[in-house]
Amino acid sequence: MNNLQSKAPILYQIAEFIQSDKHLINKETLHQSKRVSADTIGVAFSGTKTEAFKLAIENIDKLFGKGINTIWGTNVKSTLLGAVFYNSLAISSTDFDEGHRKAVGHPASMVVPVAFTLGKSLNCSYDKILKAIVIAYEIATRFSHARISSKIDTYSSGRWGATGAATVAAYLLDLDTKKTMHALSNAWILSPTMLGGSTDVSTGSMSKEGVAWATQSGFQSALLAEKGFVGPYSFIDDHEDFEKDKLTENLGHSWLINSNYFKPYACCRWLHAAVNACEIIKSENDLKLNDIEHIEIETFGRAKNLVGSFFPENPVQAQFHLPFVIACMLKFGHVLPEHFCEENLNNKNIKELINKTVLVEKEKYNEAFPEKLPSSVTIKTSGSTCKEEVLTAPWDADCQPSDKELSAKFLLQSGEKNQHIWNILFSNKAESLKNIKHF
Repeated sequence: MNNLQSKAPILYQIAEFIQSDKHLINKETLHQSKRVSADTIGVAFSGTKTEAFKLAIENIDKLFGKGINTIWGTNVKSTLLGAVFYNSLAISSTDFDEGHRKAVGHPASMVVPVAFTLGKSLNCSYDKILKAIVIAYEIATRFSHARISSKIDTYSSGRWGATGAATVAAYLLDLDTKKTMHALSNAWILSPTMLGGSTDVSTGSMSKEGVAWATQSGFQSALLAEKGFVGPYSFIDDHEDFEKDKLTENLGHSWLINSNYFKPYACCRWLHAAVNACEIIKSENDLKLNDIEHIEIETFGRAKNLVGSFFPENPVQAQFHLPFVIACMLKFGHVLPEHFCEENLNNKNIKELINKTVLVEKEKYNEAFPEKLPSSVTIKTSGSTCKEEVLTAPWDADCQPSDKELSAKFLLQSGEKNQHIWNILFSNKAESLKNIKHF
């Protein structure tokens, strides 16, 4: 047993697993990796249209310089680090990206940008990129899930996501076990701390969950480790911040990417059950906006506390604002990235619906969180009362969307002209990435 293995056996085991040549990844899991990748890339296309992305990219040359790596959905190119950062920022800016309940967040938003940007620059096979995503998704989700629950003060994905970015980079760079340990240790230490509770999102902060910054720091950690830059490798073994068995138990025997969720609505996942309940009521009743007298939403406290202002003050805050999102479903019949705009923040119908909405925290829903995200919606009109309860958010792990449904979501964001990207991502040709233009 070498020195690092004896001093940090758990981290050593994780790093050794990452670089193993004996991963048992079957074709179904690789297909799921394609689904997650395609969905995440599609979200990036819509993300480039958000105000947060437009403002941030104005400083791309000053922050990162010029390069040959594409920012998805644009004609802009940058350095490796710049492309990784802005692709990740675009993905997280819409809140339309997938996630995992055990992570209580969004692993793919930090894994996929590194996998494709770095993988393409290294001329890696598509098969290797897909495997890197599966492995990194596993490690990132485990790091979040293994945190001691009593010590968690924020569920922001940026707090733990740098480990996913570091993992995918370490795998594609073929780092040895020692360097992979240091990539992970620096990634965890340098992850954005994030504010506690819901403060970081309820105000409408454009930095949101710190996803782009976690992706950047994780990627940098792996590149530095490649050159021998060492980190505090005892951060797991010598500290009581993790339920350590959750980091390594049955590692490699199954893959968490297979039990992820996707998003049919472009808003915080915690709101999806309520939105789905509202969609069901709307589809089954001839509701007219002017006839609605009262809306009551029963939900868990975390979702209720995301409402930072009575009316959302900016498009980002609106993504976490349950009354606004319900109003969008009632008015438009959907909740899409395009609905989170200044025009709708001041829309008369939406404001009237928000005025009629009451949020009620329900204890039995608190007890179900975060394993489930239940809510119920009651809508009263002058002539009727309609109520619907949804206990599990749609497109969850046990009711995943079909490839056809995910394709429709992809094209809704990227446009029909980018059908070829979807087709190539689902191609069986290992060299297919070379054929994607503007990607």
